[in-house]
Amino acid sequence: MVFSGGIMIPFRKQGRPQIFIAHGVSDNQMPIDRTSRKFVPQLKDEGYDVTYREYEGGHGVPVPVVREAFEWFLADRKGQ
Repeated sequence: MVFSGGIMIPFRKQGRPQIFIAHGVSDNQMPIDRTSRKFVPQLKDEGYDVTYREYEGGHGVPVPVVREAFEWFLADRKGQ
């Protein structure tokens, strides 16, 4: 899970983890156009299963988005 991620420079890539990314459209600390909106298409092009949520607001994550992320994390995705 990533909330308002700012840097994506992996030391190494291993496996194909599922990824959840959420980012505020008005984030001044980690501007969405320079971060998530670039990272998400790149990850998808590399074959990763990415769930992406944009939300109104800045760097702080609203409770409903946090709840969705934890439900995503706890979900049984073995059949997917």
